[in-house]
Amino acid sequence: GLKCSFAALGDLSILKNEKLQLDNVLNSKIEKVRASFSKVNLPNTYRNYVELEIKKDYSMGYPEEIGFRAGTSFPFLFYDIDYEVQTQLMIHPYQLMDFSLLKYESYLDKKETLERTIEEVKKVGGIFTPIFHNYSFSKLERWNDFKSLFNIILESTDEF
Repeated sequence: GLKCSFAALGDLSILKNEKLQLDNVLNSKIEKVRASFSKVNLPNTYRNYVELEIKKDYSMGYPEEIGFRAGTSFPFLFYDIDYEVQTQLMIHPYQLMDFSLLKYESYLDKKETLERTIEEVKKVGGIFTPIFHNYSFSKLERWNDFKSLFNIILESTDEF
């Protein structure tokens, strides 16, 4: 999918250009997106996605906090209240971004926080959706143990 730039958030022509470039590179029609910094300017961002025939968005979450920005962990279709129409854009809310775990100093605190979040989603039969970046798996000191944290997520998916 496309990780659109911050500039594309408010400018349909930039978003369209970014999407077309990726479509051309991959020789495929991109239908998934996540906005940089999880910035969503409602309803314009989602209207732009609909116009460009983007089918799935993964921007609905807090980049620096753990929680339920959409109030749910279940995907839902974007409803444009101004036009009173349900669109085909499926919003996939996420509950945790790798960056939000950096505020916890110890690996144990990170692990317990991650496991607690997974359990909260499991309690309601929801869908746990984390966001991890490529750099989370780097050898940089601040990302120590993030591969191990990611493996906890992979192991927990057997139970969903």
